[in-house]
Amino acid sequence: MMTKPKRTTEPNPKEVHPRNTMKTTHTQPNTIATKSITMLLSVVMLGSAITVLGGCRGDRTDKPPRRFFPDMDYQPKLKPQSETEFWTDGRTNRTLVEGTVPFGNTTHDTTNLGDQAWASKIVADRDAMLKGDESFYFGLVAGSQDSETPQYLERMPVEVNKQLIMRGQERFNIYCSMCHGYDGQGGDSGTVGRLWSIAPANLVGDPRFQDATQDGGKDGYLFHIIREGLYTPEGTIRMPSYKHAVNEQDAWAIVAYLRVLQTAQSVDPSTLDAATRAQLGNPPAAEQADTTSETTTDNSGGDQ
Repeated sequence: MMTKPKRTTEPNPKEVHPRNTMKTTHTQPNTIATKSITMLLSVVMLGSAITVLGGCRGDRTDKPPRRFFPDMDYQPKLKPQSETEFWTDGRTNRTLVEGTVPFGNTTHDTTNLGDQAWASKIVADRDAMLKGDESFYFGLVAGSQDSETPQYLERMPVEVNKQLIMRGQERFNIYCSMCHGYDGQGGDSGTVGRLWSIAPANLVGDPRFQDATQDGGKDGYLFHIIREGLYTPEGTIRMPSYKHAVNEQDAWAIVAYLRVLQTAQSVDPSTLDAATRAQLGNPPAAEQADTTSETTTDNSGGDQ
């Protein structure tokens, strides 16, 4: 008689429980749906933020403006000589705090300011802002700035040295040479001069710019033209202002370099030493004399 095999109680590893199958089937769709909802909410919130922020600028409306920092709009406005409840004495005009000094009323003595480099910079910055020195900042005789006929300085109020002249040459080549040429002779020696209907001035050859008895020959006048420009009586511009690019110190440096160019035009190369003449590209004076002598002899021989 055959007997049926007994069923073992151990589960078959190949069998999959229905509950496990349901978990596996439904986990992935739930995750995708959650991510989709999260992304959608993020997009909606971002769009709302852009709309709110974008609507605060550039829109015309009769509605009250949105104020995120209302303290600047609603702060009290204190008018001079008026009363206020903010201060206990009721005065809007306040006196200086004890121990303070108004900017511009300090002396030039920096011995008690500790760091001298820092102190000197403070004084220089103060002077540059106040521009109280009419000679340096405007090229005028002190006290003549507000007069109907300002008086230009005859000589520049800065120390002229090699460093200043070299700085002037650099600035001149950058800002002035395109009109007046690198030699300062104006006319068609500069690029703009060859194309402009009005020839730029000859700064080194025109005696107007060297005669110190006239305004045009004074250092202060040249400084003023560099900084403020030049106009005809009808208002036509002859030269633009360069104060946006050339500060006061550099303007004086350009004037110093112009004086060097003017002096160089009147120097006889034969009076210079051989090394200087060679550096300037001129032949030595002796060779010039010999060449002239040989030419004269040859011509004489030819005539005979």
